[in-house]
Amino acid sequence: MTKETEDIEQIFINFVKGFVSKDKQDRILEFYKNKKNWWKIKNEFHTSNPFDTQKILEIEPNQQYADKIYLKLKKLGTTKNCVSLLDYLDNEPYDCNLEDKLSDTVGYLCETIIYCPTTKTGYYEGGHAKDRYILKSNEK
Repeated sequence: MTKETEDIEQIFINFVKGFVSKDKQDRILEFYKNKKNWWKIKNEFHTSNPFDTQKILEIEPNQQYADKIYLKLKKLGTTKNCVSLLDYLDNEPYDCNLEDKLSDTVGYLCETIIYCPTTKTGYYEGGHAKDRYILKSNEK
C-alpha cells in the first residue's frame, strides 16, 4: 500500500467520523471495509440524510451556482486542491482543483462530495435539487 493510498483511506474515514451523524457512521464504515460494497456508500449519499445537520450549511437557491459556492468555500479557507471522495470510491482520479470540480458538478444532480481535509470544509450535492450544502466542521 502506498502512502497516498493510506492518506486517502484515512481522509475518507476521518470525513465519515467528522461529518456523518453518529448513528450512521458504523454502517458506512462497514461498507467501506469491503470494496465490493463501496457502491452502497454512494447510495447512502444520494440524499443528505447521513450528515450531521450541525456540519452542513444550506445554500440559498439563488446562490446555487459553482462560482458563488466557490467564493463561499474560499471565505471558509478551503484550499484550491481538494479530494472528490465519491470519485475515489468509483476508482476515478480524486485529486481535484476546487473551482474546476465545482464547475463540473454543481447542478448536475449526481452525488458529489468535494472535501478539503486541511480546513475540514467542502461541498456536497445529492441526487435532488434541494440537496446542496456547504460542509463545515466545527473542529479545527
